[in-house]
Amino acid sequence: MDLFLASVGWWNFAGSFFMLALLHEPLGQKVLVDSRIFTENFVLGYWGKLWLFWAAGLNIFFGLINIRAAKWELDEVKVFLIWSDLTAYILFFSLAVWGLKSRKCGPGIYSVFVVFSVWLTWGFVALYRAGHLF
Repeated sequence: MDLFLASVGWWNFAGSFFMLALLHEPLGQKVLVDSRIFTENFVLGYWGKLWLFWAAGLNIFFGLINIRAAKWELDEVKVFLIWSDLTAYILFFSLAVWGLKSRKCGPGIYSVFVVFSVWLTWGFVALYRAGHLF
């Protein structure tokens, strides 16, 4: 459980700064449209910037919580955090499916299915090995 928590924590913590970099609209356009993740132009209005900043801030917080929890001796908290991580990745997975069905996402979106599947599989394996699944 500890390795999963630390790894997903650092992944999300580092990813938060990438999200903040997307506040620079030309970079966001380059990354999200040129990678063919989105089919439409990337435009950030006021609410988009607010949401992106808020999401990055929460990601920093939860990333740090996961990193710190890897060193705690509280299995109940670790299990809760792993289930929280798994729930978030299941929701993100569902959002990506919705993006494909709505034709708002391009073929680049398939890359997130690989990333999300790795985190989901690892999280479930970590819970299973710790005796907290089934």
